[in-house]
Amino acid sequence: MPEVTLGDLVSGALTLLELISLCFVPAVLTRRKEPAATFAWIVTLVTLPALGVVLFWYLGRDRVRRPLRTRERVNRALRQRTLDRLRPVDGVVQETRERTLEGGFFADAPEALRGVMRLAMRTGRAEPIAGNDVEVLVGAPATWHAIAAAIDAARHTVHLEYYAFRLGPSASPVFDALVRAAGRGVSVRLLYDAFGSAGLRRRLRPLHDAGGRSAPFFPLDPIRRGATINLRNHRKLVTVDGCVGFAGGINVGDEFSAWRDVHLRIAGPAVRQLEAIFVEDWFFATREDLLETTLAEVPAAGPSSIQIVQSGPDETLEAIQRLYFAAIAAARQRVWITTPYFVPDRAVLVALETAALRGVDVKLLVPERSNWWLATDAGRSFYDGLLGAGVEIHEYLPGMLHTKAMVVDGHFGTVGSANLDVRSFRLNFELLVVLYDPRLVAELEALFRADQREARPLSLAAWRARPFHHRVREGLGRLFSPLL
Repeated sequence: MPEVTLGDLVSGALTLLELISLCFVPAVLTRRKEPAATFAWIVTLVTLPALGVVLFWYLGRDRVRRPLRTRERVNRALRQRTLDRLRPVDGVVQETRERTLEGGFFADAPEALRGVMRLAMRTGRAEPIAGNDVEVLVGAPATWHAIAAAIDAARHTVHLEYYAFRLGPSASPVFDALVRAAGRGVSVRLLYDAFGSAGLRRRLRPLHDAGGRSAPFFPLDPIRRGATINLRNHRKLVTVDGCVGFAGGINVGDEFSAWRDVHLRIAGPAVRQLEAIFVEDWFFATREDLLETTLAEVPAAGPSSIQIVQSGPDETLEAIQRLYFAAIAAARQRVWITTPYFVPDRAVLVALETAALRGVDVKLLVPERSNWWLATDAGRSFYDGLLGAGVEIHEYLPGMLHTKAMVVDGHFGTVGSANLDVRSFRLNFELLVVLYDPRLVAELEALFRADQREARPLSLAAWRARPFHHRVREGLGRLFSPLL
C-alpha cells in the first residue's frame, strides 16, 4: 500500500474544497442577479474555494423563506388571515381609494404620481388609509418622550419592533415606561434585531420580571442560521392599544440622542397596518399567533391619508426600491432626498440622473461623515456622474444626519427606516410611511431647507479635483456596495 504523504493530504483537501465550491455555482446562477455580481461570485468560488464558500454562505444570498419552506408556508397562512381581518375596514378604504386618487388634493396631481400610490398598493401590501392624525417628530429626545407618554397611557397592549434597542440614560424613559406598563398588567412585547441590539437580552430582566416579553429577530447563529446573518430587521415601529403608532428612522439608544433624525406619531386607522406588520414579524420570531387579539377597528382621528409600505428579503418584489424609482421617474418639479447612507443600485441611480437631465430640481442631502465610513466612501463613488447630470449634492456638517425622507413635487413625502441603498432595497426588512397630506409634505420640505442651510454644497469642478487617494478609497467602498 503506497504511503500517504502530507502533500497528498493537502492536495486531497484542496480538491475536495474545489468540488464543494463548484457545487455552489448553480446556487449563484439561480440568483438571477446582475451579470457582473454573478461572475464575481463564481470567480471567488473557483479561485478561493474555502473563503468563497464561507463568504457566499453568509453574504451571498439576499432572499429568505422566513427562513425555511415550512415556516414560510405557515407564515403565508397567517398573512392571508391578517388580510382577511383587515378587509372589513378596508371595505371603507375600497370606497374611498379611487376618490382619494382622483379627487381632492390629487385632482391636480399628474397621473404618474397617482401611479406611485397604485404601485405601493400592489407591491408593498400598502392600502391608502384616510382619517389619520400624523405628527412629525424631529430628533430622538422628542420622539422618545412621545413614545414614553403613549406607553404610560396604554391600557391593553404595547408592541415595539426595533433594529437597535440599546439601554442607557438617554433612552431610559422608553424602557422605564415599558416596565411600568408591564407592571400594571399591560401586555408588552418587544421584538428586536439580534445584530442591531446585540447584548440586549441580558439587560431585559426588569421588563421580564414585570411581566413583559421579548424576542430576537434572526438570532445570531452562524451554524444553524448562517444564511440569515446578512439579512436584518431594520424596522422601527411602536403600537399602543392598536390605535396609536410610531414609525420612522429613530432607534433607541444613547448614541442616537444627538443625531439629526425624523419619526412619525400616527393615530387612526393606519395603525392597524403597523400592528399587522408587528403581528406577522412576532409570529415569525416566536410562532405565537396574536391575530385573534389584535387588529381591532380604529376610528378616524384626523385628516391625513397615508400608506404603510413594507419590504423585505421574503418578498419577490422590492417594494420600497420600486417606489423610490417610480417617484423619482414621476417627478416634474423637484425631488429632495435625505439619506444617511447613499449606495444606490443602477436603476435608482439612472432615475436620479435622468430626472435632473429632464430639468427636475433633484437635491440629495447626506452627512459629511457618517458612523459607517465604508458606506460614505461607496456613496461618494457615485457623485461624479450625479453632479455631471445636474443633481445637487449637499453634505450635512453639524453631525450625524440619520433622516430618511423624500419629498416629490409638493404632492407627497416619505419617512421611514429605509436608506437609499442596496441593503435597504434587498437585504433588510424595512418600513416606509408615504404621506399625502400637503401640511405634512410642507413640514418635510421646511425641514429639508433647514438642514440644507447647515450643509456644504458640492461642485463638480471641486469634486473632480479631490485627491487621488480619496478616489481609491471610494472605489474600494464601491466594491462592497451590494452588501452596504
